[in-house]
Amino acid sequence: MKKTFTAVVLCALLLLTACTSGPADTVRTDTADITETQTAAYLTETGTETETDTVTASAETDAAETKGVVETETDKETDTEQITDTVTEITVTEQTATGTVTESPVTTKEDVTTNAPDTTKAPDTETETIDITDTVTEAAGTEQTTTEETTANDTTAPDTAETETAVTTTVYTPEEKTSKPTIKGYVILEPGRALVYGECEEDSSLTVKSENETYKAHSDGKYFAVAAKLNEKGVTSVQISVCADGKTNSDFAGISVKNNRNADNTGVTVTLGSRVIQKSVLPDQYGTNGFSQSEKRSVADAAKYRLNKAEKAAGKPVRLVYIIVPDPLTVYPEELSEEMKGNIQTPNLRMKQAIEALQSVEGVTVIDLTETMKENKQNGKLYYALDSHWTELGAFYGYQTVMKTLGLPYHSLSDYNVVYKDIDDTDMNVYSGVGLGEMYESAPFLSARFTEKTPYGKNKEDTARIWSFANQYFNGKTSKTTVDGDYPSAIMLFDSYGFNIMPYIAEHFSTLVTQPAWRYNADYSLVSEIKPDYIIELIAERDVDELISST
Repeated sequence: MKKTFTAVVLCALLLLTACTSGPADTVRTDTADITETQTAAYLTETGTETETDTVTASAETDAAETKGVVETETDKETDTEQITDTVTEITVTEQTATGTVTESPVTTKEDVTTNAPDTTKAPDTETETIDITDTVTEAAGTEQTTTEETTANDTTAPDTAETETAVTTTVYTPEEKTSKPTIKGYVILEPGRALVYGECEEDSSLTVKSENETYKAHSDGKYFAVAAKLNEKGVTSVQISVCADGKTNSDFAGISVKNNRNADNTGVTVTLGSRVIQKSVLPDQYGTNGFSQSEKRSVADAAKYRLNKAEKAAGKPVRLVYIIVPDPLTVYPEELSEEMKGNIQTPNLRMKQAIEALQSVEGVTVIDLTETMKENKQNGKLYYALDSHWTELGAFYGYQTVMKTLGLPYHSLSDYNVVYKDIDDTDMNVYSGVGLGEMYESAPFLSARFTEKTPYGKNKEDTARIWSFANQYFNGKTSKTTVDGDYPSAIMLFDSYGFNIMPYIAEHFSTLVTQPAWRYNADYSLVSEIKPDYIIELIAERDVDELISST
């Protein structure tokens, strides 16, 4: 191509000389004198070889009627075909009132078929090769918006050339508006305070307005449950607006709440995260229920007694393990309202005191799951919003930490299918007085992708409390599971947090005996019978006062 381009430059110079020497109103390009002999002689002299045939043509252009296009004497519109590797320059010369503008050619190596625009009249003779320039008009009727172009010889139109300015208009699209929330109902929690619940767009922030109170909250997925302050005048309007991520605020939805002056105190309240909780757990958050020094000593003494008694009954060393499960608000302190935060003195004081007391006993292992829960709370929903317990996913992360600490095998999350389901069988539906079938939430449930060795996982139900499952195995009953393999044995004591973790733990003990739920004193007759390697007690933060007397 470089050799061919050298020959073409000579042609272009001769054409340019002829074009610029003609009359002002007509430009005639005469290529009759450029013959194959002259081209061959020049190429021979310069040592250049080419297989390109020189195409000669004669065309007359009328600059007064044509801008930037070649017009022939005939009006017949033709197609320009077969753009080949051969490069032929067609220099378009434009005569204007202020000067001459020459379009710069561009080389094309691909074989394509191009239809010339309506404003182009092709020569009568067939052309093998044409040039495509950067400024070629792509469709008929397209208007050139600039007259200043640079030629191959850096020839520029004079400053006096007429120029059209292109105007760009930016159109702004407004953000999408969040859909208006749906308020399903309300219940009076106590005189002057109601629980308003409903549905909205997924993961929305809420603006709640009620009697002399406006505050921000957040939905739990597509569900919300918010507290509303009431007056004593009869009827109070509660207004709620929501805003989903990347959208603007919705219109307000409202409900008229009738205040019941004689309402009982349900013992239930609501956090900023649409979490319904029992008020009885708040002293743990405030740190107003700490142990006395004598109570701390009693926790340690009870652990010492249990360890000594168990080893005597088993006739061998026994590892005593305490698993402490934090309350939801310990993991999600950002959900505390400003009023709640104002009551905090020393957060989680009693739990910290219990852990310190247990750790002071030689031979006792304490597994505090607080950091585990905090580290994994971005991985899914670890606690129910309308129930006082951890979800199956939260229990799974707790199980992994327990097994790692004990040096035992455990499954990874990839061994389970995790599915979120809408549920209403929650304890806060009952405690708040709303009732089942009213307030819903979405929670994660795990199903094993392997064949489980115990019946626990197979018989779980997709409800928050899985009461039928608990009643079948744990409430008022002692249960025993066995697994083939070289695994240790254990006796386990627990509160209701044990229900969701038991199916995971049981897979890794050759014999696992569970005492009835909420029975914190060990059954030493079972210890003599089973001779366990471990005695494990799982207890929630809200129940750590049971450690004072659990022996």
